[in-house]
Amino acid sequence: MDDPRHVLLLEAWMQSYRPNELFDDSGRLKPELAALAPVGERRMGANPHANGGGLLRDLRLPDFRDHAVAVAAPGGALAESTRAMGTFLRDVMRNNPDNFRVFGPDETNSNRLGGFSK
Repeated sequence: MDDPRHVLLLEAWMQSYRPNELFDDSGRLKPELAALAPVGERRMGANPHANGGGLLRDLRLPDFRDHAVAVAAPGGALAESTRAMGTFLRDVMRNNPDNFRVFGPDETNSNRLGGFSK
């Protein structure tokens, strides 16, 4: 931030993406590249497998109370809500093996959702 040479390094790195080949003089994506984007149901948000609408089915959910943390008195429990949620999500996946997924391959455990591995 304090070294002007770093701006030059940043500029060189950004120029390595060859923005002049991607954008016109006003900064808009070149039409021939924009034309490559899918249309209709081929768009990610319109795909019936991804948008949660066309192929939506009810989930078989476990009773959330089975995953509650017992708290006998205020401050009387040592627990993490995300760990409890992880075991709940594990059971949702068990009940819905072809209808529910959690994606976060390297964040699952760091976000304390490690109940999946039990």
